[in-house]
Amino acid sequence: MYPFKLKAATKDYVWGGIKLKEFYAKDSLSDVIAESWEVSCHPDGPSVIENGQYEGITLADVLDANPGYKGKNSEKFPFFPILVKLIDAKSNLSVQVHPGDEYALKNEGQFGKTEMWYIVECEQGAGVYCGFKKPVTKEQLRASLVDGTVTDLLNFVEVKKGDCLFIESGTVHAICGGCVICEIQQNSSLTYRLYDYGRVDKNGKPRQLHIDKAVAVTDTTKVVRPNAETRDLGDGVTRLAQCEYFTTDKIVLDGLKTLEVNEDSFLTATCVDGSAEFVYNGKRYPVHTGDTYFLPAGMGRVDIEGSAEIVTAKV
Repeated sequence: MYPFKLKAATKDYVWGGIKLKEFYAKDSLSDVIAESWEVSCHPDGPSVIENGQYEGITLADVLDANPGYKGKNSEKFPFFPILVKLIDAKSNLSVQVHPGDEYALKNEGQFGKTEMWYIVECEQGAGVYCGFKKPVTKEQLRASLVDGTVTDLLNFVEVKKGDCLFIESGTVHAICGGCVICEIQQNSSLTYRLYDYGRVDKNGKPRQLHIDKAVAVTDTTKVVRPNAETRDLGDGVTRLAQCEYFTTDKIVLDGLKTLEVNEDSFLTATCVDGSAEFVYNGKRYPVHTGDTYFLPAGMGRVDIEGSAEIVTAKV
């Protein structure tokens, strides 16, 4: 065992920007990077280990060969449970919703998606849509999609660096332009688009909408506000979100800190600011802004030293 440094898969969606490439050291043939899939065992974009004995092998293949690296808490899931992303929204993402597990398994043959967003950086006045200003009916929602007024119904939240939002399945949402976000989510690519501002893709075609399915799974009473679930755990650690799929913390590191990675769960660590080093078995592993590491379950004591802001996830 050792800390696995991961190379992310990148996506160049129409709303993406250049920050992940210029400031977070992401590698892509495209000038635009909308998302980097930092910790991914998803076939649409697997991450690859780029250090040590497993260099050049996908994380999924290593975990298939060594299931104990996922930890005991992952055994209840039929596949690796989470997906960690960095997202650069130069312009608004589509207004969308993710189904819950019950609907998704019945209708799509895969799990749904609950997720959380940590605001890494944002422009002044930037924000997100999350839920509705007030409860609406399914009929009102559908009518607003027809006449293009759906954003008038949505709850717009101006955000600042360090904010966190927990987005349960069934919650209508959209990241708006000017935000860089670290997202931890269920390992699913299942998204239903309700509205896309009349945009076209790079081939000049409107992107597909999924109005019937989206309206069916939307919780039309939901309102989401930042930081409702966060709590200070002390010693520079803030609990950002916790659910059956993932537990996410922010570590503000200034010096030396010891992490305990037991047999219950792996730990992922994404550096969103600063630099540090993992120290394990006498070896040092450098960590810079934009780097993500996977620490296999059962490693035990892992020291980290430096000055950095790190978002972690486990099950």
